[in-house]
Amino acid sequence: MPEPLRCVPPTALIAGWDFSTGSVKCLAFDLSGTVVAEVRLPTDLWTEGGVSELNLMQLEGQARASYRGIVTQLRHIGRQADWLAAGISATHHTAGRIDGYGNQIRRAICWNDQTLSKYHAVGLERLGGQDRVRELIGGPWAVRFSLSHLVKDEHTLPEENWVRTDLIQPHGPLAAGYLTGEFGVISISSAASTGMLDLRSGEWRREMLDALAEPGHRDAVWNSLPRLTDMAEPLGCVGEHLANEPAVRGGPRPFIFPTLDDQAAGLVGGGAVDAGQVAVILGNSAVVNSSSAMLPQSGNLDAMRLNWGPYLWMRCYSNGAQFLDKVVGAKPDWPALEKAARAVPPGANGTEVLPFVLAEPSIGVLAPRFEWVPDQPADAGVRVRAAFEALAYLIALAVQEHEAAGQTITRVTVSGGIARSELMGEILASVLNRPLERLVSTEGPALGAAVAALAGLETHLRRERGITESFTVADAVAAMVKFREPVSPRPEWVPAYQEGLRRFAARVSG
Repeated sequence: MPEPLRCVPPTALIAGWDFSTGSVKCLAFDLSGTVVAEVRLPTDLWTEGGVSELNLMQLEGQARASYRGIVTQLRHIGRQADWLAAGISATHHTAGRIDGYGNQIRRAICWNDQTLSKYHAVGLERLGGQDRVRELIGGPWAVRFSLSHLVKDEHTLPEENWVRTDLIQPHGPLAAGYLTGEFGVISISSAASTGMLDLRSGEWRREMLDALAEPGHRDAVWNSLPRLTDMAEPLGCVGEHLANEPAVRGGPRPFIFPTLDDQAAGLVGGGAVDAGQVAVILGNSAVVNSSSAMLPQSGNLDAMRLNWGPYLWMRCYSNGAQFLDKVVGAKPDWPALEKAARAVPPGANGTEVLPFVLAEPSIGVLAPRFEWVPDQPADAGVRVRAAFEALAYLIALAVQEHEAAGQTITRVTVSGGIARSELMGEILASVLNRPLERLVSTEGPALGAAVAALAGLETHLRRERGITESFTVADAVAAMVKFREPVSPRPEWVPAYQEGLRRFAARVSG
């Protein structure tokens, strides 16, 4: 039985921030996981020349504006005093440089920056390859990890900006800094996205900085890494600089708890905190995460560490909603498209599509390959059906990787914007030939951040009051994460999709 809350009052509201490369949202949840207030804001990225970069002055503005917005809504419904804590989810492997005042040295380089591959290759060679990396940190160093950004900095960042850098921080801890004024702290989850954390010990591994050419740069980075912290240690409260703005003067100052990488937040928001549980997140990227008591035994899955102890295994594809957008265009009529696609048989009348509008180096796709086979169909229903099938095949390849690396899968949950489609759920269940648990909430990362904050708040209060019984993230999941009816495979579709998956895998490897 889950451990009940003993210290957090039943009227408490817990917020979850989700800072992503597509948007920013702040959702206030009650303790049943129901949204009572929400704010959504856009994110604008710098993409000229194949990069993907986030201006940190925009991030500061997003933190301020989202706080103002959520306070205004809570005041309107008379619940501002109930807001006790908040957690933050932010884009994995996205990091920037700031000076001693929290001001930008350079924009945050994002996980999907298409220029990073060559710098990663250079740094990996200096380290002696992935086998040496696994010796140092317990898992592979993927292209998107922010250590690649530092190798790129040696080629692109003026020397005076190396000297001016006070801290190198990922997306989430930077957002937390703009909310609280505390920039110098990082969680295990966020640190695990850098490629510089030993996943086994939870400590920084200086030897990974040998990926950099200059000893002086290695020293500069080492001195710019933030302090690692426990998930139940609040980073602080929302700062007076926000709570005393004229629009919200005297606003609530909830505790802000250590941030989660968005993949970890999606895992928690998907209810997958026990070994063998898999969370599929179908958003801008398409992700297959699992929780495990051990590191992957083989293969090249990304491996990270969760704030509460276990490991996170991940296959993250850049091509999720970004691929679908190319297929359906701007502002599509989704009900009409889904109806048309449902009328198309499995296999989409022989139409297949490779969904790589961006490269996927993790599976050997080193350049964009957005290709229709045999030709792009004129019928919109066929296009959408084939696109859904391609995404389902991508997910299936990742699930197979998890199993090959030693994972015994006990449950698969699915969330994210694309998961709202009933047809997509049926196709994915049939391709995997297993039932899928579906969440009531489609806000996986924001909900996951709130769940972790609830666990942190209850644990923090128990420590203050001398209560020795533990309250875990799994206990918080039991309170806040709700499931609706599962989606089952369509038996009559399974044979066609087994063959379709075989063909798709052959095309990808070819």
